[in-house]
Amino acid sequence: MSARASRAAAAAAPARARPATARPRPAPARPRPAPAPAPSRRRATTRPRPRGAARRRVNVRPLLIPLIALVLGGIVFVNVAKLTLTNETGKVIERARVVEGQTARLKSDLEQRNASVRRTAQQKLGMIAPESDSVTYLDPPAAR
Repeated sequence: MSARASRAAAAAAPARARPATARPRPAPARPRPAPAPAPSRRRATTRPRPRGAARRRVNVRPLLIPLIALVLGGIVFVNVAKLTLTNETGKVIERARVVEGQTARLKSDLEQRNASVRRTAQQKLGMIAPESDSVTYLDPPAAR
């Protein structure tokens, strides 16, 4: 119950006798001083710029959402680049397998043709392949 409501209820009720030891009444509240006017947002030109702990903080809230958007955009860009490189790597690996298959097929074809040439040389011309250790190479004479 507020002080006003209790006084109003006391006035409406029949008067009671006060006890002999009444409490002393509190002193009336002092009026509060008027609040100081808000400081101007513009800085005085004669006052030096504050340093260290007294320095004003920069409000970063307006920059927070664009900064987060920029970071997320960077993450998306990196992931897209990674997926692109993975896709290109897969294509390169598939192309390497195709080239290895072609190389094996060409080596086999070359061996078959080489064997055919050797057989023809032995049968028609009577040529014999020398042993690998019996072949010697001569150096050309020095030019004068």
